[in-house]
Amino acid sequence: MSEKEKLTSGDAKAALDSIKTMESAGYRRAIPSRWFGASIAFFIACLFALYALENPYPYIVLPILGIGVLIATTREKIGAYGRDFPGTIANRLAFALFATFMVAAFFGMVFVRRAYDLTWVPIVVGMVVGVAVFLASESERRSCIAKAGAGQTE
Repeated sequence: MSEKEKLTSGDAKAALDSIKTMESAGYRRAIPSRWFGASIAFFIACLFALYALENPYPYIVLPILGIGVLIATTREKIGAYGRDFPGTIANRLAFALFATFMVAAFFGMVFVRRAYDLTWVPIVVGMVVGVAVFLASESERRSCIAKAGAGQTE
């Protein structure tokens, strides 16, 4: 670098401000809609509720395909991709606990349904799981909004 090309502290601050603005814009773009979270919760609740049927296996593919199509079209529409795994150790632990809860709820529901022939159990468990997924989605949405600095005046 020659003497004329040296950066001043003002130039460095402007560059850092530009980076913060771009990061905030990226977070704003990646904020999932409330309908996205509700749709995912609906499809997951359907996966659980299908076990109220005598033979649910032919129909299980429908919610799975629905989730796949919904995620793909939403990501293509907004053009922003989230991280595949949560960043902090606490978030990873929370994800592991949530996944454990979902697996335990599923197998517990299947056991109760088959052992006691209670057709309403999968529907109730499906609704509970659907609400839990929706609340988790809303929590992620609020986190993205906070990271984006939405609602702050500059």
